Amino acid sequence: MSCESANNTFCLLVSPKFNPGKANLLMMVREQDPPLNLAMLAAWIREKGNKAAILDCDIDAPNSILFEKTIIKYRKENADKNFYVGFYVCTPTAYECYNLAKIVRKIVPECTIVGGGPHASFLPKEVLTQSPIDIVVIGEGEVSLEEILAQKDLFQINGIAFLDPNNKTELIKTAPRERFTNLDSLPMPAYDLLKIRKYRPPIGAFKRIPSFLVSFSRGCPNYCFFCTKTLGTSFFQKSAEKIFAELKYLHDNYGIIDFVIVDDTFTADRDNLIRFCRILLDSGIDISWHCYSRANSIDADLLKEMKKAGCHQLMFGIESFDDGVLLKVNKGITSKIAVDAIQMTQEAGISCRLSMMVGNIGDSPETLQHSINEIIRLKPDFINILIATPGPGTPFFEWADKNNRIITKDWDKYTGSTALVKLDTISSSDINHFYKYFWIKFYFHPKIIIRHISKIANRYQLYNILIAISRIVKFLIYRR
Repeated sequence: MSCESANNTFCLLVSPKFNPGKANLLMMVREQDPPLNLAMLAAWIREKGNKAAILDCDIDAPNSILFEKTIIKYRKENADKNFYVGFYVCTPTAYECYNLAKIVRKIVPECTIVGGGPHASFLPKEVLTQSPIDIVVIGEGEVSLEEILAQKDLFQINGIAFLDPNNKTELIKTAPRERFTNLDSLPMPAYDLLKIRKYRPPIGAFKRIPSFLVSFSRGCPNYCFFCTKTLGTSFFQKSAEKIFAELKYLHDNYGIIDFVIVDDTFTADRDNLIRFCRILLDSGIDISWHCYSRANSIDADLLKEMKKAGCHQLMFGIESFDDGVLLKVNKGITSKIAVDAIQMTQEAGISCRLSMMVGNIGDSPETLQHSINEIIRLKPDFINILIATPGPGTPFFEWADKNNRIITKDWDKYTGSTALVKLDTISSSDINHFYKYFWIKFYFHPKIIIRHISKIANRYQLYNILIAISRIVKFLIYRR
């Protein structure tokens, strides 16, 4: 792409507003996530000479009127440029994306609209036929979007889908795009395009404020039955040096002192993690951090290194303490591995957060009661509960769809708080009951309450507890 053509191109990347409904919103553990994926895309296309902007609708355009005004503003400011709009399409926001795309088409009929993200990657024909979106990017989007902006022949761009110009009912998918294997070669995300201080990590996940979410890897080496593999099972992570440099940049330029690392398994590369911990410790920078892990990817020595380097909390995706359920969902761990990991983490002085699921294949009232009993016995600091949801692209969706088990394909309901699959071992009403029961049983258990009160060390931890309690009380009222 020539510099001249690049300078004539503007791309607005849009993160749609997520609206799970009032009752469900109360139990969203996340306050406000930054659209890190769009910041990565913006950095890449900007490096290639394009002009880019990010519109986070949750912050800047929470309703259609404000969205329309914002599109008009961007078009006026870039009247001399080829105008592109890209939407991040995940399943719970799919319909919202379709509606926003219609507004864009009405205001800027000549623009090219692009869709990417997990829902678009797995259901490209739906996205292209139910909305004015012109092109779908499948998987990693940097190079594909760069070539779209360069107006390269669509048939010559790998990793995209579009409708046949001569037959609008026929989907054309080009050859898969090769993945990035060296994430260090990517530019730092365009943090300057985000209103960083307006974001707040999950309740209970941060130790201090200001805190910010970050991500340093792509792909996941595991094969969980319920998980979407938009980027496949090959795992790639930035080097320890690059991770540290990015955290230092955010610390020095935005005053961030606490980070929530949202990689699916930040601990997957043990050697890289130890090197990162030592670099961070040697730097003398005072930051705290939280990361996601798997129960089978930590050990006592690693936890000691993480603790010394400022790790204050680990999040484990346990899902269930029943070995039969864990086997059916292909979790790759046993209940003993889960228990050992939790206890090792607590012994290392790192707080523990568990992600649990209700309504997986194999679940029954007995397995779920056993899981909550184990949670109470182990006394983690926080839990997050989701109803197992068959997102498109998951083995769970494929199985449920093939066997006529899906209750609805209303994507607005795919938020992890509604039973959507008919199972043989438990009813939908029981799944919904246990979803509520887990929250009540854990957060209102006397031992857990006393534990939380005893661990209050600053006003941020007090804030976390008060907000969590208020949300649970309101949630219980709305879910009656």
